Amino acid sequence: MQLDGSVVIVTGGASGLGAGSVQSLQEAGARIAIFDKMEGPDANDDGRQRSYRVDIADEASVARAMDAVVSDFGALHAVVNCAGIVKSCPLYGELGRYPSELFNQIIAVNLTGTFLTMAYAIERMAANEPDTNGERGVIVNTASIAALDGSSSIGYAASKGGVVSMSLTAARDVASYGIRINAIAPGYMDTNMFAGLEETYRSKLISGNVFPKRLGKPQEFGALACHIIENPYINAATFRFDAGARV
Repeated sequence: MQLDGSVVIVTGGASGLGAGSVQSLQEAGARIAIFDKMEGPDANDDGRQRSYRVDIADEASVARAMDAVVSDFGALHAVVNCAGIVKSCPLYGELGRYPSELFNQIIAVNLTGTFLTMAYAIERMAANEPDTNGERGVIVNTASIAALDGSSSIGYAASKGGVVSMSLTAARDVASYGIRINAIAPGYMDTNMFAGLEETYRSKLISGNVFPKRLGKPQEFGALACHIIENPYINAATFRFDAGARV
């Protein structure tokens, strides 16, 4: 799918991986709808970018925002799901058991939120006229290497593991509509999630990279998301994006 002129929703687009994706999509000529609980950037003068206050864990909020995007832009062609949260806590330790309310919160945002945006987006993409490749839409979800190796948080690992398996199943479900679904599993990225970590711990994590030994840049993530959208042969896959890191 060609990004130039296409309408793309970026969840969590006000910061982190979402903001990096927005930048890459802008450079590719896409029209962008930013979904975020935080205040997003102001709409562009040319009307090619708008921000919507959305809680992706709330179905009514997602439904309203999807309708608004189609009304404002006239269509929906792709989604890059970047909204997510992480809070580290062992299943059991000095502070006791892992709080069930924390587990439910992480699942609600990272997994249920991804499901809701996919389901409502696909419903609208299915009405698109297919392009020359027979495509009607593309979705790129954000998983994590925590889904593939391990994590300091059982809730986060569960949510991102769910994103991986859900993306594959969803891709098979909607293939007949000409809609592709893939996931990216990033490693240690230069976002707010890592900014609050102790420097010695950050350095220890980065040392596990094969090369380069640094945090990934959100714009690099965005560049991969753009390639996945534009390459019609990429489908039902999860891409490690981690400089060779292993947890």
